Amino acid sequence: MDLRALKTFEACVRLGHFQKAAEELQYAPSTVTLQIQRLEADLGVSLFVRDGKRVIVTEAGRWLHREASVLLKSVGSIRQTVSDIAAGDDGSVRFAAIEPIASQKLASVIADFYKTRPKVELTMEVSGSKSIIDRVRTSELDFGICSAPAANLMLEFEPLIEERLGVMLHVNHPLAGQVSIAASDLAGLTVLVKEPTCVYRELWETTLCPVGQRPLNSIEVGSFYVIQQMVKAEFGVGIVPMYSGLELEGYSVIRPLSDLNAILGIGIVYKDKHLLGKATSLLMNAIRDACVKTKSHSE
Repeated sequence: MDLRALKTFEACVRLGHFQKAAEELQYAPSTVTLQIQRLEADLGVSLFVRDGKRVIVTEAGRWLHREASVLLKSVGSIRQTVSDIAAGDDGSVRFAAIEPIASQKLASVIADFYKTRPKVELTMEVSGSKSIIDRVRTSELDFGICSAPAANLMLEFEPLIEERLGVMLHVNHPLAGQVSIAASDLAGLTVLVKEPTCVYRELWETTLCPVGQRPLNSIEVGSFYVIQQMVKAEFGVGIVPMYSGLELEGYSVIRPLSDLNAILGIGIVYKDKHLLGKATSLLMNAIRDACVKTKSHSE
């Protein structure tokens, strides 16, 4: 059985006439007759009894019509889904991003994308750069937003933005009134830093070491939100990337580090663009556009 013959058969049963089926399907009447004859020969049964110009469906034909109708609807659904996936209106996208870019820049992009493509199954995770890179490499993730991977991993990396480290301080802190903070200003303070696996912690330590000044009293905190809340409680100062969205109005401010070249490149990492689905490519484009707009506004 082929699908064209089943489609012709379904039309003949539904319309009760070969000629009407031919008109609907835009076939020649002889084509309809030939397809039905081939279908009957393939099944070894008569599907119709001819009654003049009308056709009456046999018992076998009635059963086949029920099954064929379900099958044709399923095929139609399959065709539509495949078409939607090819257009980026269906399918699945699984990616991950580091904080705080995930919440500060990507949340609104994801919301806008999903509003226009509600059938796409989106999974967004928040993780560290090393974990994201490893999972992109093993194809668990379609792409990631993180720091650059090592060259030997053979992954594609497109830089999006450059982030600078700053110091989060309570508005009442003596240093809050300064335009920028020097590393020497932090001596003797309680400094809140992320865990050792965080790229911002790594950046902080690699840029601070040449200066030769390492705060004596530092506390590891696994969340920028918790650092934010601890600063709000006037407990220590936090080492964070320069995002105005991390500041708490009336409670905290972020000042740039003046004497440290603490810059981190963040971008899109993926394995092979030819393996990416259309929806994935469209979402990556939306993220690129959002980062370009943010960069142009900051300039």
